[in-house]
Amino acid sequence: MAAVVLACKAAVAVLLTAAGGAKLADLPGFAASVRLFWAGRPASSRPLAVAAGLACGEVAAGAASLSSPRAGWLNLVVLVICGGFVAVSAVGYARHPGRPCRCFGSLSGRNFSAAGIARAVIIAACAAVAVAPVRPGLTQLGAAGRLGLLAGALLVAAAAYSAAAAVGAGQARDSRRDGRSAWWA
Repeated sequence: MAAVVLACKAAVAVLLTAAGGAKLADLPGFAASVRLFWAGRPASSRPLAVAAGLACGEVAAGAASLSSPRAGWLNLVVLVICGGFVAVSAVGYARHPGRPCRCFGSLSGRNFSAAGIARAVIIAACAAVAVAPVRPGLTQLGAAGRLGLLAGALLVAAAAYSAAAAVGAGQARDSRRDGRSAWWA
C-alpha cells in the first residue's frame, strides 16, 4: 500500500509542476480561462495576475510536495488544490462547455467537458490516496536527496514551460500566416 500512496503523491506532484510550468508559458491564454470565472468585467491586469499566481502556486506546491515527502500537511494542501480542479472543471462544463480550459497552457487543446471532470476526479482521488500515512523510514531523505527532488521538479516545470512556449509560438506563427489573430488574443 505504501508504494501506491507514494506513487500517487509523486504523480500528482509532477503533474502540478508540469501544469504550472505550461501555464506560465501561456499566461494570456490561461488568463482568458480565468476571466471566464470572474464576476463582472475585471480590470485587464487582474485575471493575468491571478493566472500568474495560480500557475506559480501549482509549481510551488508540486515542487514542495515532491521534495518534502514527510511534510504531511502538504498532502492536504495538494488535495485542496485538486479539489479545486474538480470544482473548476464542473463549473466550467456547466457554464462554459466547449471553451478551452488551458489546464496545461498551450499544451492542452482540451475544452471543459464531462471527460475533463472525470480526469479532475481521478487526479483528486490520487491526491486523496496520497494523504494516507506511510512509515517515516520510506520518506526519509537527506538534504541532498531533497535538493535533487526539488531540482527535478523545477526541471519538469522548465521543460513544460519550454514545450508550451514552443507550441504557442508555432500557433502564433500559423495564425499570422493564415491572416488570423492568435487564439489567445
